[in-house]
Amino acid sequence: MTENINFQLVTPLNILTSKDVGMAVLPGSEGDLGIMYRHTPMMTLLNRGFVKLFEGNQIVENIVIDGGVLEVNETGIIVLSERAEIIKNSNKQIIQEKLINSEKLAKNNDQSISSIANDESDFYRFVLNAFN
Repeated sequence: MTENINFQLVTPLNILTSKDVGMAVLPGSEGDLGIMYRHTPMMTLLNRGFVKLFEGNQIVENIVIDGGVLEVNETGIIVLSERAEIIKNSNKQIIQEKLINSEKLAKNNDQSISSIANDESDFYRFVLNAFN
């Protein structure tokens, strides 16, 4: 019998996903991390990249994060990320619309708004490349 671990990905806007998985592979700051049930507790920084959630040998969810913080504890895996998107075909059009909106905001005269919008545009381009 395979033991599962609870995985949660939290952004400032919502809990993007929360589910029990066999393993999660995350883009650690010093390389990919594979986290399974009974992993040693830890905290580390994450890079922009792909989070792959497994059940058995199958990837059940593929998520792009824009960096963040990972905590592994006795209750599971918690990822805090500024931006994250689930990679599935039904999300592609929504992500394209987010890119268009952030590119419009990037032209704003307010430097703080345009800077954030440029970061978002860069992230959404990265996400859309995952579909190709």
